[in-house]
Amino acid sequence: MSADGPRVAQIDPKSVRKNPNNPRRFFNEASLDLLKTSIQEVSILVPLIVYRDPDKRDRFVLMDGERRWRCALDLGLEEIPVNVIPAPDPLTNLLRMFNIHAMREQWPLVATALSLKEVIRLAGETGEVRLAELTGLTRSTVRRAKRVMNLPYHELLLIQEEAHLDRAEQVHREDLYLEVEAAESVIRQAFPELGARYPRAKIIRQFIKKREQGFLTAVTDFRSVGKLVKAAESGAVPKSTISAALERLVNEPSSNPAQVYEQVAESALEQVAIARKADLLARSLDQLHGARRISAALRKSLSRLRDLLIDLIGEG
Repeated sequence: MSADGPRVAQIDPKSVRKNPNNPRRFFNEASLDLLKTSIQEVSILVPLIVYRDPDKRDRFVLMDGERRWRCALDLGLEEIPVNVIPAPDPLTNLLRMFNIHAMREQWPLVATALSLKEVIRLAGETGEVRLAELTGLTRSTVRRAKRVMNLPYHELLLIQEEAHLDRAEQVHREDLYLEVEAAESVIRQAFPELGARYPRAKIIRQFIKKREQGFLTAVTDFRSVGKLVKAAESGAVPKSTISAALERLVNEPSSNPAQVYEQVAESALEQVAIARKADLLARSLDQLHGARRISAALRKSLSRLRDLLIDLIGEG
């Protein structure tokens, strides 16, 4: 077997460096503490996978096992078991890292996005289907990762700074940004005049402030932006009114999208929906003309509906 062929060895963890292409870039401290306790009790049972550093032949690069390696360094272990494999080319290295981790717990989406960006650069592939095939990711994950990688640089930094925290402790979560990015896109498409007045990065930053300053009840509050646009497109609310409401959402961090929708458009859209249902009911009732009799249950329901209508619109 050649010196670079696959083999199992015991090496100093200090002779190993992390793989710069590991999609799993962020590690939860509490989880690492649990793993350290396990290693102290039973040692490292599964060898790490490494290859020789192309620049320093007496050193190695990690392919798999960064959590175990980090724990070994923290615990001061003198040796760790490794499986030494031939050094891959950059693209193969990156794709192997993706596929090694594909069957394990998910890493933060921002980590996937950053590494997927490198796959796109090295492979020259941008298609969703082909990227999913190469990395072992689902098409949905590829799609979401591409949206994250296209966020403004400052926002990506904020996500990365908190990626190692437990989800409940994160303010700048990927799911927040996906909702914000979708809301910004809806505004830009439906109200190009607002898009011309406010750069994409500005709208995203203003919307994120709502979360930072505690004015959101849930990240899904931003879905109300789409409902506001629907109210304008359906004619339920004047477009100028919705445009003013959207501008208020951009300029005032304290304004909550769900609350603005409730104040400006919810009742109008509900009335549009009721009108459609009333038309359907009227057509159905027309078909009953000529029927010899109607059931007691239907008569009771129609009588109740008549009383409600009289109460709502009056006798005239």
